[in-house]
Amino acid sequence: MSQYHHRVQRQFLAAELNSISSARDWMRSVCGPHDLEILKPNELLFRHQGAVLGQLSFGVIEYSTSAHVKTQDLLHSYSISLPLAGSQYIEHKKDRIESNPELGLIVSPGHPVSLILGADCRKQLVRISRAAVEQKLAALLHREITKPVIFEPGIRLNEGMGDWWNTVATLQGMLQNQSSLFDFPHVWASFQDTLITGLLYAQPHNYSRELEDRQLNRPAYLHELEAMMQENLDKSLNLSDFEQLVGIGRERLYKDFHQVYGCSPVAHFRNLRYEEVRRRLQQADAGESVSSIAMDCGFTQLGRFAKEYQQRFGELPSATFGKARR
Repeated sequence: MSQYHHRVQRQFLAAELNSISSARDWMRSVCGPHDLEILKPNELLFRHQGAVLGQLSFGVIEYSTSAHVKTQDLLHSYSISLPLAGSQYIEHKKDRIESNPELGLIVSPGHPVSLILGADCRKQLVRISRAAVEQKLAALLHREITKPVIFEPGIRLNEGMGDWWNTVATLQGMLQNQSSLFDFPHVWASFQDTLITGLLYAQPHNYSRELEDRQLNRPAYLHELEAMMQENLDKSLNLSDFEQLVGIGRERLYKDFHQVYGCSPVAHFRNLRYEEVRRRLQQADAGESVSSIAMDCGFTQLGRFAKEYQQRFGELPSATFGKARR
């Protein structure tokens, strides 16, 4: 039978609900497990209009009143949203990111977040399956994906992601038709692949460096070695250790590191340590101290550490720590 007699199964989404439990259960079925709190339940009028096709779902959603959504772990999907009107914001770890028509949000698996929508928030919502994202990334990197893809939560509408959202808006409008070219498997598969590939290249995530290295034909072992460095910042690794970790001679190590990073492998390892200690100082928790954080990152000579830190960042580590505590 001709492929044109086979259609992609499309599911239309349409809901208008005014109870917290029904709105929560509806969105659980679309995006995954989460809790919903509404301060003014009598003002709730939840609306969702969209469609599911293949590994993606598209829709427009609003609650008509302030809503608080808590997710522990979406597990199997990415939730991507952009307000068409109004605003929303997430609280993730110590960060608070406000989202409006100029800044979208993406919630990745394994990252619990607290999402608050304003009463006037009406937003575009895209769900992409985790399996589809990881399958595409594995094909681009030519290797198995062992850790979830974690995107930066804030999506700026510049360059690639602006074009990405424009494409989403066009597809969403076309999917509301009872029939379209997207009902043909090969046509939809091509558009789905384009959307996922575009997201992986345009929105920063924990595999972006490796993806860029492969695109620029940089040696693949560099990303592997840097990941090993990140996992061993508390250890006193030297050039011999780096040679053994990846089985690359020091002459090539020096050449590749200077070409890509502009410094030696040992200097790059030290740079990573300082970047990590600064990040830790800026996000210090109660009970931590400058010395404990420095020693966690492999700095044992604290006087020398403080002096070099000041040369690098223009302030003493105690000043960075003090700002975080305040």
